[in-house]
Amino acid sequence: METLYLDTNIIIARYKPGDPLHELSEKLVNDKSFKLFISPVTLFELYAVISRISPYLLLPNELNHTSLATLIHFIIKDCNLNFKSRTLLTFINFKGFKATLPFEYLMSSFLAEKLRLRALDLLHISYAAMLRDEVKLFITGDEEILEKKEAIKEFTEVEVRHPKEMY
Repeated sequence: METLYLDTNIIIARYKPGDPLHELSEKLVNDKSFKLFISPVTLFELYAVISRISPYLLLPNELNHTSLATLIHFIIKDCNLNFKSRTLLTFINFKGFKATLPFEYLMSSFLAEKLRLRALDLLHISYAAMLRDEVKLFITGDEEILEKKEAIKEFTEVEVRHPKEMY
């Protein structure tokens, strides 16, 4: 069974029929040959995005007036997503300021200059790199990430693919 880390845009597309990734997302989520993973970053991003766009999503009627947590729980179960959290802390000394922070933040800081991606995209890539012993591919429809897939592989050993490359 192939293991995939899904970018949030793939998950959201499943519930937006007009989204260009909708059909591919449906196919990917329903394909039993894949085991799908998300991270705490995905969970946070789902809360942020769904809080803004829930009225535009195609969800069962019984979820129309429910809490955001219930919507997120439904999506995770409906997509058969496996939540994977790996807590690694690191210590930094930055210009005399000492701090403890999650390892994915430090990795994202390192990758920022090399990849020049948005903050949450860097965090997703960092988390996928932290899970690379279990997760083989990072699946996204984000063109900025896809344009930098060679550099991402070079710096993190994470292979990035568009969902259409899975079929």
